[in-house]
Amino acid sequence: MTTVIQSIRSNHIMFGFACVLLATIGLSAKAILIKLIYIEAPDIDAISILALRFIVAFPFFMLLLAFDRKRKSPPPFTKRHFGSFILLGMVGFYLSAILDFSALAYITASLERLILFLYPTFVVLISFFIRPEEINRHVIAALVTSYIGVAIVFSDQSLVMTDDITKGVLLVFGAAIVFATYTVASVKQIKYHGSIQFTGYAMIAATTMTLIHAVSIHGTSFFNQSFYVYGLILLMALFSTVMPLILIAEGVKRMGASSASIISTLGPVMTISLAYLLLDETIGFAQAFGGLMIILGVFFVARVKNKE
Repeated sequence: MTTVIQSIRSNHIMFGFACVLLATIGLSAKAILIKLIYIEAPDIDAISILALRFIVAFPFFMLLLAFDRKRKSPPPFTKRHFGSFILLGMVGFYLSAILDFSALAYITASLERLILFLYPTFVVLISFFIRPEEINRHVIAALVTSYIGVAIVFSDQSLVMTDDITKGVLLVFGAAIVFATYTVASVKQIKYHGSIQFTGYAMIAATTMTLIHAVSIHGTSFFNQSFYVYGLILLMALFSTVMPLILIAEGVKRMGASSASIISTLGPVMTISLAYLLLDETIGFAQAFGGLMIILGVFFVARVKNKE
């Protein structure tokens, strides 16, 4: 086993592939873990899950931040940067997450992942209003493919649009749009500070806001959870939060952003597979075909933007 691992590490492309694949599996498992928490603790709410996730993940992010600062000299830090960390951290890690976690109380993990996976298309649309020249016919074709896929998903007769499902769909669409806005707004900050430095400081802001929110509603009662729930929280914090950040950065460094983005398009397929195995979720033919179109559309958006 050790020999196999050493062989993979010696091959930059293979090691990069393994890193991005593991990160994609971790991110894909997030929705599954949240659904399992809702099943185990029906009275728990989204802000309690998010607060516990951040509390567990916070020390690891601080260690990662300290290690990164020790490894390389960080750029100058100003009050303006401090304000950006607070604002972007609350938008990208608090607001989008609370919308997403809330949505999973109403819809399946498979549907949540397919809708959330649209966020790169929203990034393109938001960027269009800033730099219209960046969009071309190839990108437009990819966007149309994705949104036709969305229409097909919602035309599936097996998807009955009850009030709860409608609420969940609107929440996860909101999460995708908010995260896309964060992605566009954070580009300059990430280039200046580096992804780990920026994420670490943004995580401090998001954790603070989340704890204020949770304590204002529940006091400290949200800590009263079973060992099983804490086990799921620990898995989510490490396997679906901290680990993907490290592995994606390592994977991109070794195999390039274009190849990494192609591998990440496997995310919805992994979520749907895990949902089938662990949650007994099934999807109809129309949902599967529409989901495939969404994945292809996002794949082509990523491919075209990386070529540029």
